Amino acid sequence: MSWTRERERGGAALRLMAWIARRMGWRFSHALLYPVTAWFMLSAPARQRESMRRFQRRALGREPGWADLWRPYFAFAATMLDRVYLLQGRTKGFEIAVTGLEALDAHIAAGWGCVLLGAHFGSFEAMRALADRGCPVEVMAFMYEANARLANAVFSALSPEKAERVVALGRADSMLRAKECLERGGLVGILADRRPAVGEDRVVPVPFLGAAAPLPAGPHILAAVLGAPVMLAFGVWRGPRRYEIRFEEFAARVVLRRGAREADLRDSVLRYAARLEAMARAHPANWFNFYDFWEELDGPGRPAPVPAAVSPAGRRAVLALPALAAAPLAAPGAAEGGGLEAVMAALAAVRRSEAEFVETKEIAGLADTLPSRGTLLWQAPSTLEKRVVEPFQERIVVSGERLVYERPARGERQEVNLDQAPEVRALVEAIRSTLAGDLATLRRYHEVSFAGTPEAWTIVLHPLSVRVRAVVQRLEIRGVAGSIRWFQTVGNESSVMQVTPRT
Repeated sequence: MSWTRERERGGAALRLMAWIARRMGWRFSHALLYPVTAWFMLSAPARQRESMRRFQRRALGREPGWADLWRPYFAFAATMLDRVYLLQGRTKGFEIAVTGLEALDAHIAAGWGCVLLGAHFGSFEAMRALADRGCPVEVMAFMYEANARLANAVFSALSPEKAERVVALGRADSMLRAKECLERGGLVGILADRRPAVGEDRVVPVPFLGAAAPLPAGPHILAAVLGAPVMLAFGVWRGPRRYEIRFEEFAARVVLRRGAREADLRDSVLRYAARLEAMARAHPANWFNFYDFWEELDGPGRPAPVPAAVSPAGRRAVLALPALAAAPLAAPGAAEGGGLEAVMAALAAVRRSEAEFVETKEIAGLADTLPSRGTLLWQAPSTLEKRVVEPFQERIVVSGERLVYERPARGERQEVNLDQAPEVRALVEAIRSTLAGDLATLRRYHEVSFAGTPEAWTIVLHPLSVRVRAVVQRLEIRGVAGSIRWFQTVGNESSVMQVTPRT
């Protein structure tokens, strides 16, 4: 569900708060934030609270407590209060520290203008207050305003001249105004973390805090068209009237090459998401996306479990997991039709299969390869087994919600509960989805690309989870009709497996 469908709350409360702030002063108004925050948090829709709980769980790496859930609500209320004063230029008592200003000054001095990519994270108003202190060029902010009309109306009344410097994205003249600002050497700020209000298909699903999130393509396309240097900009709320403004270099230019446009676009969005993720982990109270950011709650999803610690033996099992997907899937023939759907239909037709494999691994830092031989078994709906017989004995079995790794000669045995290991589950479910021909589930965990025909095909998987990508960056499967014949993983331990079905 898009943020644009979430009902805006608190219009009357904002007007009242703005009136109190102007007449009673900051200290009195700040004391009122505690009951106001409590009311907003306790009266928030269950869906909103669950969305924030999921964010906190992923950002903190543990189950959030009430204090964790309270902080972003309170920080948001505090920045709204501060916004009343910052819009009017009343900055006495505020502390605003700045890092990375030298790089921004260099772009300004060069007269090129600059695109600043921000997010609904912390205070964008604190950055505009910094500009008011003596920025030599104009600053314009471009953002989607569809779900904040009440708040924008309140704050625009406080400072009509600053409201003119906020331009709604999606309007016919948005691109022209951005281009004219840059040509004058100005700064164009764009919040690049929310799915657009119009043209909702213009998103790029990328890994963010361990799951795929739909980030907008528009800001990156706009930056490419404008052809100006790009920096990241964050206004981090540090406490009462305390902010840290951070500027970071992002790209000399965002370039979308002809013939590689989608790959270049995804790379730009990925790099933005990685930096936003780092900021969200470091300052989770500044996360102001109070909605289903991953768009999970329309389905039957449940909160992601806290990752469990995995021993070295279990880690080897995780590294070997992708090889389980190489079990031969002999089907009578590909389904009628073409492309990926036909191949997945052929795979789904197989309920049980066995094969022999020869696998060669390349381990980072070692010149020699490490070959091994063994057998593979797939039994629908959920059992996978890989048994190594040479040069050592090893067994990995996934069945239901449990993964078991065994190395008898070393006395090693490790069990992993998939409910407590979401990164392992991502690999397991991707493998089971491939074997079961379940394309919808496969796409929840991987970016899927397909080449060839149903008779001779290649499927390439790129994990969406950042943590999974730390182990396996890419998986490539090649097959003939309904049978897998070749499998490759690229990661910390890259491997190539040749598969021979048992007749």
